Amino acid sequence: MIRNIIISILLVTAITGCDDFLDYSEHTFYDNSEDIFSHFGRTRGFLTDIYNRLPDDYSSVGDAMRSAASDEAEYVKQGSAIHNFNNGQWSSSNAPDNNWSNFYAGIRSVNLFLDQIEGRTFDDYKYNEDYEDEMARFSMFPYEARFLRAFFYFELAKRYGDIPMLQGVVNDVGEVNSIPRSDFEDVITFIVSECDAIKDELPLTWAAENVVYQETGRVTRGAVQALKVRALLYAASPLHNTLNDLSKWEAAASAANEFLSNPDFPYSFDSQYYNSNNMAAGVFNNRASAELIFERRQGTSNSFEKGNEPMGLEGANGKATCPSQNLVDAYQTSDGYDVVLTNGVWSAGASTVFNPANPYDNRDPRLLQSIIVNGKKWKGTTIETFTGGAHGLPKADATPTGYYLKKYVRQDINIYGSNANTKEHMWVIFRKAEIYLAMAEALNEAYGPTTVPGGFMMDATAALNAVRTRPAVGMPELSGLTQEALRSAIIRERQVELAFEDHRFWDLRRWRLFDNGNPNKVTEDVYGIKITGDGTFTYEKVLVDNRIWDDKMYLYPIPYNETQLNPNLGGENQNPGW
Repeated sequence: MIRNIIISILLVTAITGCDDFLDYSEHTFYDNSEDIFSHFGRTRGFLTDIYNRLPDDYSSVGDAMRSAASDEAEYVKQGSAIHNFNNGQWSSSNAPDNNWSNFYAGIRSVNLFLDQIEGRTFDDYKYNEDYEDEMARFSMFPYEARFLRAFFYFELAKRYGDIPMLQGVVNDVGEVNSIPRSDFEDVITFIVSECDAIKDELPLTWAAENVVYQETGRVTRGAVQALKVRALLYAASPLHNTLNDLSKWEAAASAANEFLSNPDFPYSFDSQYYNSNNMAAGVFNNRASAELIFERRQGTSNSFEKGNEPMGLEGANGKATCPSQNLVDAYQTSDGYDVVLTNGVWSAGASTVFNPANPYDNRDPRLLQSIIVNGKKWKGTTIETFTGGAHGLPKADATPTGYYLKKYVRQDINIYGSNANTKEHMWVIFRKAEIYLAMAEALNEAYGPTTVPGGFMMDATAALNAVRTRPAVGMPELSGLTQEALRSAIIRERQVELAFEDHRFWDLRRWRLFDNGNPNKVTEDVYGIKITGDGTFTYEKVLVDNRIWDDKMYLYPIPYNETQLNPNLGGENQNPGW
């Protein structure tokens, strides 16, 4: 917690295995700062442990993805804490996603790290053969740490809004328990200033020939600039930009344009959408998709696969985050029409490719690359989610929505029998498509759909089309949209492009999409599909979860125990409604 500033035991993660992979796993303990920071390897391990605090959404709330607290999905197990988000049973003393302690511990560690490494030359090692190389690596450490601190501050601010900001190492409990909350805008200003200060000090890629110790997974210049884009986009969004100050949208657009127009960045769209998140055989060994900017590395496991593979397959344990009909409805036909199910009848406007008998075919290809639907194969097995099917209700812990998750579930992991295996996982934090979508959104809000400001590479519509029409997706180009219509298209595009990447939960909030007056208002209800028949099917859209929403939920409550320790966090200083 934020109050625990005096460190008696420091947790250090050792880097093990091959030098080209930043591992975030094994822990060693040292009992004082000098034991750590007088030794290069332990200093490096301390920084690696800070990386270990980066978030992911494989099982961010119990065994569930946070997606199950948005309209993307429903979690199978009804006793899970994720449902507290949905039934209103959460509070400052019962928060399902309380990362306050984790992120402040990371910030505290960065402050200590920066304080302790200043001026270190590790003279005891200067006659080692690799001393110069190690010092070249060491020269990057402060900038990596400052990025991580800025990232943690952003994660706190997007949850809580105004937050306390620690200035350096604080050794007095009374002092730390009197720090006031800084305005959200001031937090974003700090993050942006840090990004601007450190970006040119970091390599474009850790795999470059001129980079000593080619470890992937570390902070790069692209990651720094991607954080700047995201922070400015959130600051410009309606939740935090209540007066719609267009200069904030302009700043976000400019940051995105700076990123996308940088000819030195190595990022490009992958030839397959699926590869941007899923480590199919060979992809992870090549370290990732071409569009990956920054990720959270994890060790070998198969627990995510056991939880999310269709119930009824051997080894599946029924802890699945199941895609909703709400999300499936967002995927248009491949020729660009909305698909609607009304009273059991499918329709898709003037589409010439849609077939109601096979409603998941000829859709936006991201649908079948993200979601397992009835009748399609998974690892050689035809999945049956129809009522009475091998993987559907009434089987215990079968999907309540009629769908299973495909995105992020590794097909090269076996979960049962003598062939069972485990593999590394990687959570995407930033990738190139997000930057294009940020530019589309910010440009549209600041300048409209078709204006190309001076120095910009494209307009808002072109930025959206760059994602939508790329070869891996191939959806029809959009044109002639009003600002309002393009805004709706961007909301949809983020919903399908970034599905299950831990964006939708936050997008619903920063756009204030639960407001009654919002033209893009979403329903609090989550739907699934009931499929009956065998071979020839009938379809019924069914209510799966009637969720509760209160506007106070746009921000998290400050944790109760923190409000009791710091008077500047409780009472009238607590977030509204909590």
